[in-house]
Amino acid sequence: MTTSPSTVSTIGEAMVVLLPENQLPVAEAREYRTGVGGAEFNVASSLARLGVPTHWISRLGDDGFGDYILETARHDGVLTDAVERDDHRPTGLYVKETVVSGDGDRRPRMHYYRSESAASQLGADTLRHEATRAAITASAIVHTSGITPALSDSTALLVGELGDALPRDTVLSVDLNFRPRLWERRSTAPLHRLLDQASVLFLGVDEAELFFGHTDAARLFAELPTLQRIVLKDEENAATTLHRDSEAGIEVRSLSVDVVETVGAGDAFAAGYLAGLASGRSDTACTRLGHAVAASTLICHGDRPELVPDAQGVDTIVEASDEDWASWRITADHPLPWTTVGAHGMIDA
Repeated sequence: MTTSPSTVSTIGEAMVVLLPENQLPVAEAREYRTGVGGAEFNVASSLARLGVPTHWISRLGDDGFGDYILETARHDGVLTDAVERDDHRPTGLYVKETVVSGDGDRRPRMHYYRSESAASQLGADTLRHEATRAAITASAIVHTSGITPALSDSTALLVGELGDALPRDTVLSVDLNFRPRLWERRSTAPLHRLLDQASVLFLGVDEAELFFGHTDAARLFAELPTLQRIVLKDEENAATTLHRDSEAGIEVRSLSVDVVETVGAGDAFAAGYLAGLASGRSDTACTRLGHAVAASTLICHGDRPELVPDAQGVDTIVEASDEDWASWRITADHPLPWTTVGAHGMIDA
C-alpha cells in the first residue's frame, strides 16, 4: 500500500541546452532549439511531474538563460524558493550535437560552457541559507550526484558538509555519475567524501568498475559505512536493488526500447525510482518506475522525458504481470503502454 509521496530535494546545476536543428553538426548549424539539462535538475523535473513535491537547490545567473530555466522548472511543478540568482556569474550552457561514427552509429556529443558558472559557486554557505534549510528540513530524501562536487572547490566543500546538514532521518541519495573528464588533474577525494555520507547509491556497472574497480555489493557496503541501499544498473539488461545485511538482491529486467538518444536516461531512472521510494513502494515497483521513466527519455532527443506516467499510468506499471512487462516494447512511434489515448488521438500523461 502506498501513501502520498514524501518531499524530495535535489542539489545541483542546471544548464541551457542548445540543440542544432535537424541534428546538423555544430559547424553547419545555423538554427538551434533550446532545452534545459543538468543531472539534478532533470531528476527534480521528472519527480515533480510524477506528482512528488520537489525542491531544487541551485544557483543561476541573473540573465535570460537563468530566467528560462526558472520558467521551465516552475512549469514542471518544481519548487524553486531555494534557487539563488548571481549577478556576477552566468548561467551555464552546453551544446549537444549528433555525430556519426565510422560504423554508422549516431551518438550525442556535448560541448560544455560551464566554467565559473553561477552554480559552480554553490558552497557550504548555501546549506545555511534560510530557503535551503527550509527545503532540506521538509524533505525525506535529498538527492545529488557525483557531478556536483566536480564543479569547483566550492561545491566540493558543499558536499563535504551535506550529510551533517540533513535531519537525522533524511535519506541522502547519490547518483555516482562518474565523469572522468570532470576530474582530470583533480583529486576525487570530494566525491569519496560524498559517497561516505550516502544512504542510497545509484551506479552503473561500467562506472562502478571504472571508479571502484569492482561491482561487489558486499565490498561497497563495507567501504561505505552509511550506505543502506545500492541500485546497480546494467543498462539495457536489468537493474538490481541490494540492501545492507541482505544476501539477495531484487532484479528487474529493463524494458525493450528503440533508443533515440541516451542522454538523461540515468537521471530519469533515478527520478522514477525515487518517486517510488518517496511513496513507500516495493523495490520491484521502484525499479519498474525507474525503467519506465528512463525508457520515456530514451525515445526522445531532449534530456528529460516528453511524457511521464500519470497516477493511472504508475498503477499500470507497478501492477503489470511479469509477462506483460517483458512484452512491452517502447518506441517513439507508438503510445507508451502506460498512457491513455484521448478522444483526438493525443496521448494524455
